Amino acid sequence: MDKKEVIQVLATIESVYPQFKISDETVLMWLRVMKEMDCKLVMQKLTAHIARHPFPPVLAEIAVLQERKNHFLQQTKQWEREGRERIVREAIGQKETNA
Repeated sequence: MDKKEVIQVLATIESVYPQFKISDETVLMWLRVMKEMDCKLVMQKLTAHIARHPFPPVLAEIAVLQERKNHFLQQTKQWEREGRERIVREAIGQKETNA
């Protein structure tokens, strides 16, 4: 999200919840945290929050965080595959040697 989009989110919150006030510090902090988020998805969560809650959201309630890729499982499966292939090669080599 860019600064304009963060201000749009904050202005929406302020328009629904009059006790919520926007300051320069608020904009900067929310921008720092929300820069990697999708504005449309955040606005969807904000709309859902507004429909259910009488108080303004904290940032964590409307945040849409991207899942980080975890290559550990893929790497583990590759090692298992390579290990099986090595065991089969060695077993075949031993059979040929003993024959």
